[in-house]
Amino acid sequence: MALLRKYEDFVNRVDELGFMALSDILTGFPSLSSETPKENWHTGNPEIAPWRWKDRAAEEKRLAYGCILGGHKGFVSPRMYSVFYTAFHPKEPMEERRAAGLVSQTVWQLWQLFEEKTMLNTSEIRSEMGVTLKKDGTKVDKAILEMQQYYYITVAGSRQKIDKYGKSYGWPANVYDKVENWVPQEWMKLNSGLSPEEARERILDAGIAISKNINRKELTKTLGI
Repeated sequence: MALLRKYEDFVNRVDELGFMALSDILTGFPSLSSETPKENWHTGNPEIAPWRWKDRAAEEKRLAYGCILGGHKGFVSPRMYSVFYTAFHPKEPMEERRAAGLVSQTVWQLWQLFEEKTMLNTSEIRSEMGVTLKKDGTKVDKAILEMQQYYYITVAGSRQKIDKYGKSYGWPANVYDKVENWVPQEWMKLNSGLSPEEARERILDAGIAISKNINRKELTKTLGI
């Protein structure tokens, strides 16, 4: 298989597969890191740099990106998105899950923040929640991952950080939005009527079909299904 060298080739590849990991999460499972030239990753060119593709695809709503493959970073195509949403997103409202003790206080606070604000990066989330990288930052990072894994929030693109003088600096950082705000409605109309169990089986069937020499048990564990 030829390496992916251009953005459109990458989008078409994920559309063809249905989903793909960012890096190697399971030997034999498709990943962007294994299908692209290593020297292209940090060129900064949005046409040839895979590091830029991931954010661009989410910003343009060509693909979903984030910690959405069982908590692993990866991509999901429009035709498979509602299957993943059905498989991973809890049916019970967040309020009921909190009352049942199924979510942490940090996840609950993060959810409340996204009920009020949108398009936040990790630094802004920490600031809004009154924590720092050293003080409870790990709890917030875990909550951000968990809320992506269960399809509450998603990467919506990226932007550069701004210093106290109003100047941008560093590599662009991911910004997050609520799934219900970000996802194109036509994506959610596909695969209607699937139960969570049927959705999980469809993901596993597809995952086995696009991979090499992996078994269902390994894939089930990796994707947390």
